[in-house]
Amino acid sequence: MEVTPTPAAGTNTVPPQGPSRREGSGAGCWIVGTLTAFVVFVLVIVGLFLPPISLYERLFGAQYVPLTAAGDSITTTDQSFRLVAAAPSNDFAANLNSVSLRDFVSDDGTSVEWIPEARNAVPFYLALQSPVYTVDARGHVPDALNYSVQIPANAPDRDLIDLYGWRADTQAWEFVPAQAVENHLEATTDTLYEHIAIFQAAPDTPRVVISYDVTQVLSQEAAQLATVIAPAGLQPTTDGNVTGSLAPGFDLNNGYLVMPVIRDFADPRALDTQTANTIMGNRTLRTQHANVIAQIASGGGFDGVFIDYRGLSQDQRENFSAFITDLGQRMDNVGLMLGVVVPAAENVEGVWQTGVYDWRALGQSADFVQIDMGLDPETYTTGQTQLVEAMLRWGVSEVSRYKLLMGLSARSVREFEGTFTTVGYDEALSGLGDVDLEALDRSETGSIEPGSEIRASLDGMPATAGVDTTINTPYIDYLNDDQSQRARLWLTTGDALRYRMDLTVPFALGGIAFEDLLTNDLAQDVYETVADYRTQIPSAPSPTDLALRWSIESSDGLVDEIITNLNEDLVITLEAPDGNYAVNVAVVGIGQEANESVRSGAAVALFQPTATPTPLPTSTPTPMPTVTPTPAPIVATQAAAPSGGGFGAVAPASGSIGSFEIGGHVNNVSGQAIGAMQRSGMVWMKKQIRFYPGYGAESAIEFINQAHAAGFKALVGTVGNPVDLAGGGEAYLREFANWVGAMAAAGADAIEVWNEPNIDREWPEGQISGGNYVVMLRLAYQSIKSANGSTIVISAAPSPTGAEAAYPGRVVNDNNWLRQVVDAGGLNYMDCLGMHYNEGIVPPNATGGDPRGDNYYTRFLTTFLNEHWSIIGGQRPICVTELGYLTPEGYPALSSYWAWGQNTTVAQQAAWLAQAASILSNSGKARMMVVWNVDFTQYASDPQGGYAIIRPDGSCPACDALAAAR
Repeated sequence: MEVTPTPAAGTNTVPPQGPSRREGSGAGCWIVGTLTAFVVFVLVIVGLFLPPISLYERLFGAQYVPLTAAGDSITTTDQSFRLVAAAPSNDFAANLNSVSLRDFVSDDGTSVEWIPEARNAVPFYLALQSPVYTVDARGHVPDALNYSVQIPANAPDRDLIDLYGWRADTQAWEFVPAQAVENHLEATTDTLYEHIAIFQAAPDTPRVVISYDVTQVLSQEAAQLATVIAPAGLQPTTDGNVTGSLAPGFDLNNGYLVMPVIRDFADPRALDTQTANTIMGNRTLRTQHANVIAQIASGGGFDGVFIDYRGLSQDQRENFSAFITDLGQRMDNVGLMLGVVVPAAENVEGVWQTGVYDWRALGQSADFVQIDMGLDPETYTTGQTQLVEAMLRWGVSEVSRYKLLMGLSARSVREFEGTFTTVGYDEALSGLGDVDLEALDRSETGSIEPGSEIRASLDGMPATAGVDTTINTPYIDYLNDDQSQRARLWLTTGDALRYRMDLTVPFALGGIAFEDLLTNDLAQDVYETVADYRTQIPSAPSPTDLALRWSIESSDGLVDEIITNLNEDLVITLEAPDGNYAVNVAVVGIGQEANESVRSGAAVALFQPTATPTPLPTSTPTPMPTVTPTPAPIVATQAAAPSGGGFGAVAPASGSIGSFEIGGHVNNVSGQAIGAMQRSGMVWMKKQIRFYPGYGAESAIEFINQAHAAGFKALVGTVGNPVDLAGGGEAYLREFANWVGAMAAAGADAIEVWNEPNIDREWPEGQISGGNYVVMLRLAYQSIKSANGSTIVISAAPSPTGAEAAYPGRVVNDNNWLRQVVDAGGLNYMDCLGMHYNEGIVPPNATGGDPRGDNYYTRFLTTFLNEHWSIIGGQRPICVTELGYLTPEGYPALSSYWAWGQNTTVAQQAAWLAQAASILSNSGKARMMVVWNVDFTQYASDPQGGYAIIRPDGSCPACDALAAAR
């Protein structure tokens, strides 16, 4: 080992002397200078090739084209991709490149660095159809960029191609809204995509979203159909919060997603136009509302929420989009989903309009966009220019097709004068009527002899049936006497619904949504059809004509079964043992009896009854049709002159009414109202007074005195608030009883105890029953009679309706409710039975031919009167405390929910009121008739003015008609 010594401290070390340099030689300096210059030169050259100069790139590398002015553009050399600055920028510049489809999809290890990551991120349902274009940009991105990508000539189906952009910040392909313009997809957006390309979409497994109301309970059968359950019951409040409770029956762990729907309405016919607008118009409230909803969704263990706000005004378009953007981000942050319900787009002069709902903006933030489609079945006809197909084609260019849901109705549809409303399947066929039997050889007891000919037919309106094969939808046309069409009823069978659902397939939409799948009046094959659609089991359409399936039954069972055409009578010779028989009938499809609508049958006794009566088989009852409840606000468009609907306006002759007492319901005890009533020969003046806890009867007493001073008997109609009634209990009932007792003490001639307590507008939801009402009636009756024994106590008239099945807990059919009153002993606490009739559009002596097509008994005065009379067994007279005919003459057009009255004229109103008075006076069943109404003028949300006998011009034709019939 060699050791280098270290000098001792303080020793001077003298370096060894080398050879001496020759004086005067400059070679060393020249070399150093040359080397220094070379190094400097190299550094300068290197600097030129480095940023920011980047000489190599400037000479041989990427060429960045400035795009600083709006309209500046750059195009690939093959002209297949063009980028345009749609807004100015100070320093934006771009360079374009492309990777062929083959190079992008190949996995040979030689691809560009970014390709593997982008390739692996392509969703399984997308297939690349074009080169992948790269945008290499510098500077500040303009506020708007336009991408124009050529559609490859071999692209399979333009309805299934979409534009997608790659976002390096999210490491994901993002749907880019784009319209097909000739042979290009063109998109304008504020986003700079590093890569962009055209993909073909493949259909995914469709989703089935089922929403339902708080009055319904989710059934197991419906739950098995759903991929998403959306229970309703939550509504926004003006302070940005949410109130309500969810519809029952769902299970958070049952194989479907649960996404509650928050709505600004309890009933779509009565929208809350204030709350949502208040929230959207205030940024603080919007933020608060979004935060509350996100907390509800995450705290409740839900998978997300749907927002269904229909009362928004047009000026809230940007605010609503901002709200959904905020809410969508909050939901994403906690891993939950967001759905938005929007109405169908409208095509206005070739431009699709979506109103307050910006589909493109909503689609960027929401996971589902549910489009509530229209009801007109013919709009589902396929074709480039047909409404639904054209709208969907446009829609998938605005919103990712996988987010779009078609919102469909599973119910049948009534088409009447261009207006479409949903009806139940049985209700749609109810206009055919029920079984009517004719036999020539009847005995005095009504029986017939064996071997006699019997003719069975339906007693309803004449009708023809058919199938629109282009949309796989059967229909039935109800006819007038001259064979012209009254109304068309489109039957939503399984075939019809599957045809509409399958429109999602050509566009690879996300699925379908229903809001009425839990109603109990659907065609019987609807559920099976929805199940087949969800699993994409092919369906073989088998639309068929309607027929009648007759069955002859004895007490021992079925005797015979016969199929006839829809309009064909059944003619049989009944050779059978003595006994009682029933003739029943169902409307079915020829060769396809999955759907049947059973009509009411008829019984017949064969030969003479024996000493021991033979058990009578039960004829099949008719399902109760649904009557549309509270109408929606009126659209103030000018009404065309009513046509009269083909019915006459002939007033009864003098002497037809006699001394029968008539009255009028007034809004104000004014000179005009008094004059009209006196001119009509009216005896009773009615006014409705509302009860408020803690307040006395002063208003009612004032009216009683005014009526008496004008020479009329005073009838006080009473009503209160269902909320107060629900919360007040027995104390409320006793205070109400004391209140009506004070009226009796003041000299009221008659008091109607409450108003229409069979609907939730007037009685607490979930508590509606005749028995509960009798508790109130008993207390009121005792109080009234204690104060004034001569005051007539009139029971509350129920609202005419058959909507009990559709609105359980909120509605009880008038006849069912009345039976409950009788069963609870209510007849002991009334002097007169109250009745309201206000939906007539045919003469009061008619018992059929109503243009609405269902011939439901409340449509006709005499059948309605007889139903009430039959239920009470004639034990009390009937007081018709509201009877009126709606006519828009002199007012704007009626809205769709009141359109049934559009054709009634003032002349018909006058004549029919007089006829009604004549019929009631001669019926032996009615004590009085009060005209609804005399002088109301309100028309905006409830066309009360249309019922008034004092018309907008001050005339009163009904006054003269009533007077002339005395």
